[in-house]
Amino acid sequence: MSKAIYGTIVLLVATSLWGSSFVFIKLSVEEVSGFSYVFYRALISFTVLTPAIIWKALRKRVSLTSIVGGFVTGIAYLLGLLLQGIGTAYTTPSISAFITGLNTVHVHVYAALVKRSYSAMLLLSLVLAVAGLYMVTQPVGGLGFGELLVFLGSIAWAAEIILVSKYAVKGVERLEFLYGLLVPSLFLAPYVLVVEGCIELSTSTWFYIAYLAVVCTLLATFLQVVGQKHVSEATAAIIYILEPVFALLFSIAIYGESVTFIGLLGGLAMVTASAIAVADEVLRQRKPTFIKSLEPRYSD
Repeated sequence: MSKAIYGTIVLLVATSLWGSSFVFIKLSVEEVSGFSYVFYRALISFTVLTPAIIWKALRKRVSLTSIVGGFVTGIAYLLGLLLQGIGTAYTTPSISAFITGLNTVHVHVYAALVKRSYSAMLLLSLVLAVAGLYMVTQPVGGLGFGELLVFLGSIAWAAEIILVSKYAVKGVERLEFLYGLLVPSLFLAPYVLVVEGCIELSTSTWFYIAYLAVVCTLLATFLQVVGQKHVSEATAAIIYILEPVFALLFSIAIYGESVTFIGLLGGLAMVTASAIAVADEVLRQRKPTFIKSLEPRYSD
């Protein structure tokens, strides 16, 4: 199995887990504010991960560099969560989902202009992905304050994807990276605990937030770091745009939500876009080996 295929499978699993989060986020924020939700989700993740970090520290194997890298990435992660959450309060969920998905465009602009690593296949995958996203979300409404906040959040999400690729390729220690990534969200503690005050949550809400913390934050982000070590940020961004498709599948399974013909076409377009992007990734990873095989060989 090639590295690109392996990385793709890992990222698809991570994306499916993030897709499952929408149902539980919706159930959670019915009882708590967006700030409290983000804080408690990070706090549970941080608490679960702490014993492993202590164990590594006792063995003197903690990578401070990885923690710092995670912290930097965590700032983008926190901004993405907050801007998306606050902005969605002033707009419709469909517009929020569509604008958030534009982080894929930002990542591709970065790949083309900054890294100067782009191709016609990636461009085709981007066009199909955005068109499919539009058909799946079917955003309706105008542009205003909420849309601006969500758009800024999409830039933060793009930065998070780019930073994960940067540190993953460098061989970051994943546990320490995750630990550092969670720290910025804990800075919400003064506001949540003092301004909003400690609130009693129902057992079901704690379960929802715990699921989001362990499965959608720790496990999914761990898989993101693993997968993006083998797949470029541009290809990863196309794979992540499948998140609304997985969210729709979970919504159909749990709520019995129906899907329109346009939505079905959109999902097909997004899946096709991901296949094209992965094919491009496989070809680009094989190209150096292919070229090397054509070089003349000399014997002593």
